Order: sequence, then structure tokens, then C-alpha cells
Amino acid sequence: MSTLQYAHLSTVNPDFAPLIPGVNAAFKKIWTYTTMDEFRGNWGGTRASYSACVPVDGFSITHEMIPTRDGTEVELRVWRPESNIDEVLPLLFVCHGGGFVVGGHDSENAMARTVCVRNGMAVISVDFRRAPEHKFPTAFNDCYDAYHWIIKNATQLKIDPKKVILGGSSAGASIAASIAIELREEDALNGVIGQLLNIPVTCHPKQFPHDKYELNSYVQNAEAPTINGNMMIANGYGKDQYYPEGGPDVRANPLLAATHAALPPARMFSSQSIGANFSVLMEVVIQVGGMDPLRDEGLAYAEALKNDG
Repeated sequence: MSTLQYAHLSTVNPDFAPLIPGVNAAFKKIWTYTTMDEFRGNWGGTRASYSACVPVDGFSITHEMIPTRDGTEVELRVWRPESNIDEVLPLLFVCHGGGFVVGGHDSENAMARTVCVRNGMAVISVDFRRAPEHKFPTAFNDCYDAYHWIIKNATQLKIDPKKVILGGSSAGASIAASIAIELREEDALNGVIGQLLNIPVTCHPKQFPHDKYELNSYVQNAEAPTINGNMMIANGYGKDQYYPEGGPDVRANPLLAATHAALPPARMFSSQSIGANFSVLMEVVIQVGGMDPLRDEGLAYAEALKNDG
């Protein structure tokens, strides 16, 4: 699709324009590194600093180590409002952002604290294993296994397994969207009442269905502030280190789910094929940034969900 229906979203907001030099300087520090450990340290420190803008009290934090399918343990961080410390609460299940290679609990700390305190919800994030050390589908598997562990241990965690929102940012939003599709294969969506997908990665550009959706945001935002299109392309779109083969697996490309209404459920929702039906997913909130290279991926996913009802 060659239309430019979203091009206007790249226009700089006048209120944001004066802030761009400072924002670029901060992100230049993040992207100046020689090793992956240094990059992760730069990213983690900056993301953690955002938390000063949100509630500083009114919540508690605990951690749980849980097993995954290959025997490795990963850590969960649990935020709970202090005002509802013993109450069974709805849950926001969070997969953190960071292009599958950086990030952790602190990446979503600001959102988690805000949702926890202002909405009276429990929030649980997954410190999934990251690429390039752990390639696809490790991150997906860790989060998927964590979801099932949480539901199994809902009583212990004092969360309501019938009131769960799947959420995440960027790469984490990709994982959250793919979890919803995989849960449907198991007929296990009961209890998931929504998705919160923030600037989601929904399809590797090498696999993107250009005949169906617009994808111009990498070019339009090639020189945008913070993380721009040129950076994304130079770093393999944030996916090549995680999924070097770049195949069409829905667990890495939720946009590639398609309607196959005549097929039986086991085939309709198979994670090993492109075949999956959007039509029985729950309500979804998708947030995109007008100057973000990922913008059109998120808007394409919104179109796909709306088209399937």
C-alpha cells in the first residue's frame, strides 16, 4: 500500500520542538556504547530515572522467581497498592520494552506505579531473557510461561484471574499481542479482558504485508528525535538479534495473523503458521507515536483488529 494517510502524524508538535535538542542529547548517551552490557546499563539507568515523575509511594514491590519450560528461572516483579494490600485485584501483566535486547522491570516502572496506585490494580512484569544471548522464541516463551504461572498461582498472588489485561511497550507489546493469539489457540482467553499495546512492534519489515497496510514511518521518521528510522534500520529493526532468520512466525509477528474462519481451531490459531483469526480477541488499546518508526506497525495492527471485528 503506497498511500500516505499517516504522514501528517510526523509533524512536530510546537510544544515539543524546543525539547528536541535535550532529548536527543540524552538518547545519544544511551546509544554510545561498545558492549551490550554497556548499552543495557545506559538504557536501564535512563529508563529508571523516569520514575521520579510518577507516584513515589502508595505501593509495595515484591519479587518472585518462577520456572520456565526449559528449567531456567526468571524473575517477576509485583506492584500492589498499599491501600488494597489484602484485596484480590485485577492484574496488568506487563512485558517490558527494549527491542528484545535491553530493558527490564525498570523499563515499565513508571507505568506500573501509576497504574497500580491510580487504578487500584496489581501489576506484574516479567524479566524475560534477552537477545542476542537468548534468541527467538525465548522471550516469548518466558512471558507465556510466566502468564500461566501467574494464573495458576492467582490465589497466592491475590489477583483475579478473570480480570487480566495483557500489556507491554515496543518489543514487549509484540510479545503481549502474540500471547493473546497463542492463548486463543488453547481456548484460554477467558479472563483476559483487554490489551494495552504501547508503540508495538507487530511485524518485521522484511515480512510486512505491504499490499494490505501502509509502512512509511521508517522513512518519514528517518531523522526523528530519540530512536529514529535510521537507527532502527542500522540495528536490524530491533529484531535481527532476536530473530535472525526473520521468518513469519506469529509469535514474533502478530500482524501476520490472518482470518481462516473455515479451519478448525487447532489449525486456525497455530503458532507455527501465519494462520490465526483476530475476530475473537478482546478490547485493545494501541498507543503510537507520530514520529516513531514503529508508528505504522501499530496502526496496521489496529486496522487488522478492526477489520476482523
